[in-house]
Amino acid sequence: MEVLGIYPVEAEEPCHLIELIVHESNGPFDTGLLCQEDPNVERANWQVAYDEKVLDWAGTAILADAFDLELDSEIWSGDVRLCFFLHYVDLSRPLQTPFGTVALPEPMPRPDRLGPVEYWPPD
Repeated sequence: MEVLGIYPVEAEEPCHLIELIVHESNGPFDTGLLCQEDPNVERANWQVAYDEKVLDWAGTAILADAFDLELDSEIWSGDVRLCFFLHYVDLSRPLQTPFGTVALPEPMPRPDRLGPVEYWPPD
C-alpha cells in the first residue's frame, strides 16, 4: 500500500482526504480497517475511513463510491486507487490498514483532478 497524498478538507471538524494505491489487490477488503490508532480511546472509537471512493488509474474519475464498492469485485483486482476522508488525523501516527501500517506524508494542497470527490459531513 502506498499513500499518494493527504489533503486538508474545509469542514467543521478537522478532516483530510487521503489518497492511496493498494498494489496487487486480490479482491475486496474491509475499508473500515483503514483507521488511525488513538491510544486515548477504545479501538471501537478510533476514526475510520469515511465515504470511500475507488478512482480510475489516473485519479481523475470515480469508479465506485461507498454505496456500491462491494457490488463490483472486479474493481478490487490488481492495483486499486482509493480515496477516503479521515477526521482528526494525527500526522505523527501511521495509518492502520488491513495490510499493515503505513506512514502519512505531510499534507499538501488537493490536486484539481480530485474535484469530483466532494465532502459531505457525516450524519
